[in-house]
Amino acid sequence: MGRNFVKDIVAFLEIIECYNIAGDYDFMLKILVDDMTSYQDFVMNKLSIIENIENTNSIFVMGEIKHSTALEF
Repeated sequence: MGRNFVKDIVAFLEIIECYNIAGDYDFMLKILVDDMTSYQDFVMNKLSIIENIENTNSIFVMGEIKHSTALEF
């Protein structure tokens, strides 16, 4: 992971979370945009020009089943 990658990711306001992950992919980004047109523009004109990004895979949330940040001990 290059220093430029981190600087580029941090600079994009659309990226609200970034995780270095294990498995088929190296990173998972949570991107917040207004609509699919904005998402397509972001991926095609901003994300894809970052050095060392060879490909992307998108997953979209269709609905929320459970969301909690509370831990019970």
